[in-house]
Amino acid sequence: MKTSRLDNIAFLKTAMMAVIVLYHSMLFFGGKWFTIETPVYEANYLYAVAAWMNTFHIQAFTMASGFLFYYLRSSRGDTNHALAIKKRAKRLLIPYLFTSLLWAVPVDLLLCGASMNDVLYKYGLMANPAQLWYLVMLFGVFAFFEFFGKRIKVNIKNFIIVYILTTVASMVLSKYHVNVFQLTKIAQYILYFYFGGYIYINKDKIKGKQALIMAISGIILYLITTFVMSKSGMSIVRLSSAFLEPLVSILEVGTIYYICTKITQKHKIKNLFYRLYEDNSFGIYLFHQQIVYFAIVLLNGVVHPVVQVILSFFIVSAISIIMTVLLKQSKPTKFMFGI
Repeated sequence: MKTSRLDNIAFLKTAMMAVIVLYHSMLFFGGKWFTIETPVYEANYLYAVAAWMNTFHIQAFTMASGFLFYYLRSSRGDTNHALAIKKRAKRLLIPYLFTSLLWAVPVDLLLCGASMNDVLYKYGLMANPAQLWYLVMLFGVFAFFEFFGKRIKVNIKNFIIVYILTTVASMVLSKYHVNVFQLTKIAQYILYFYFGGYIYINKDKIKGKQALIMAISGIILYLITTFVMSKSGMSIVRLSSAFLEPLVSILEVGTIYYICTKITQKHKIKNLFYRLYEDNSFGIYLFHQQIVYFAIVLLNGVVHPVVQVILSFFIVSAISIIMTVLLKQSKPTKFMFGI
């Protein structure tokens, strides 16, 4: 595989990291996130954009991890499962532990007035640990594929089976609120990790026409599911819509992969801001959400919502990058935060 084939994955992950920071900067205006503050100005249009972003940003991240997993397995062959799990725990769970203890929990206690029971449930049982849920989910998904992935061959038949099983499993687990240790999210995101393998196997078959069809289909289905899910009651129509939501994400992620591939094939991105994001994206993910909280407290009602989002994005990005760069200077902190 040429290096450019991996440049597209690096670019995709960097772009999605920027989208995640932007997403959290917008999410506040829905009134259901960071509820200790109430939006002074209504900006439902910003929340609508955030809701759309929520259908592809983490899904694309997970797809990229699956792509790299299948790429490495293809190039290196089978691995020692225990050693692979140990390495991934070091990469994901150790940063989860130290970021929780030294950053996310203190901010929760300071700003949100969380009780110790809340902390133990959210972070100890990993049920709702702010942005850090992704680390737990990805570890669980990786462990699943490390032990069972070889038995699930990458083809369209198995893709449909995985789609159905993971959708049903995540719906059932969600209905009964089983999300300790991120079990619901693990069930849900197995699909996108597997989709990364499917894209890796079929990467040369994705052409401009197919990407355009995916993009248009994704937009149409998103509008349909958004309308249907806004209706009250649990009808068969809403149930069908729940099955369509993962398809929307799949179509969008496939389109994003194609766009990132085309961009990296034609351009060598040297922008300083992009390079800072690429080099420090993991640290940005670890620290950004709590900085968004402080930005909301600082800016809510002071400036126009659009200005607030723009300022929040750049403030959060800058502080996260500075924190990451500083923590990289010490071996203990590099180990603790996996940066």
